Amino acid sequence: MHRLILTLVLTLTALTASAESWTKYPDSGCIGGSTCGGRHHQLKIRLENRPVVGVRFFARDDVGERAGGSLRVKVGDTIVKDDIDIRREGSMITIDVDAVRGNTLTIEPVSDDEVKVERIEVLYGNPRIVVDDRPRFPQTRPGRAGWRQYPEDGRCIGGRECRQNGSRITIVLDELPVLGIRFHAQDDIGERADGRLKVRIDETVISSYIDIQRRGKVHELDVDNVYGSKLVIETANDDEVDVKDIEVLYGRETESRPRSGGWKRGGGILDEKGGCIGGDECGGTRAQIRIPLKMRPIDSVTFYAHDDVGTRAGGELRVRIDDEIIEDHINVRREGKSQTIDMKKKGGHVLIIEPAADDEVVVEDIRIRYAY
Repeated sequence: MHRLILTLVLTLTALTASAESWTKYPDSGCIGGSTCGGRHHQLKIRLENRPVVGVRFFARDDVGERAGGSLRVKVGDTIVKDDIDIRREGSMITIDVDAVRGNTLTIEPVSDDEVKVERIEVLYGNPRIVVDDRPRFPQTRPGRAGWRQYPEDGRCIGGRECRQNGSRITIVLDELPVLGIRFHAQDDIGERADGRLKVRIDETVISSYIDIQRRGKVHELDVDNVYGSKLVIETANDDEVDVKDIEVLYGRETESRPRSGGWKRGGGILDEKGGCIGGDECGGTRAQIRIPLKMRPIDSVTFYAHDDVGTRAGGELRVRIDDEIIEDHINVRREGKSQTIDMKKKGGHVLIIEPAADDEVVVEDIRIRYAY
């Protein structure tokens, strides 16, 4: 009986881990240059309706006489990485994405030179609101507290020998505070033995320079109750490091964690992760999304919005702090795109996103970045 229970637990753990792994796409090809369609040739991939937190692919510039290939990567209309230099022998390119939504992933040439792209993968996150780099999660069932294993994410990264795997490991985290991280790492690949690692949760650095021994050992890091969308383990120098047996210690949900809570405005149901506002179906022009602010200046606000509700496609939004309008008449496309608003270092009590026209608009994945 005990063995049966253990087997079931291990099976459920493996299924859960695979559900949050990288999504592979079969698309590949040669783009750019005179022999691969020129600078207007692109690779386009249809994305799921979820925020993107990571993109990775293998690219090489071994076509033609020149070796000056460079690439640009976009999620929807948002450029997530520009002027990526591509080596002739090739390497795995891994890009951190700031929870951007879009219908398509686009990989396109920047220079007039051929580049081969293959093994494309996307890491999706969950819808959430982020205030001051701390996520607010929707009301979904969280994972369990305790250690969770990520056996499929370990691999050799960095250096010349492991360049094909990229220089970082990215793991989507559960909707719970992180109390600890541990993994086994060794530097027994290649001639050098100077491997270093950096560990962070989103942009919160947990450890910036971990020395990795050739024979290897388990590294265990204490974490101060940090919420985040992803764990990143990356090389801190140009040397190979083999990372395996990755585990994360989750704590229980605390009272200090921001919670999502809904309210009604003229028939529209809204909550802190966003909602549908405006028009006949979503509360009219009086519907609002209101987010309490810290009394600090704000750099920017980013959100995803689409107008794929109702028969009309004339959605517009207004963004203000208290009674001060920061941006008016923001045009919202039916197919949707990510919007970034320069908040001009303004501060106040409440951020308000509201309709500027009598049409329904769906707003999701709101992110607020404070100036300090």
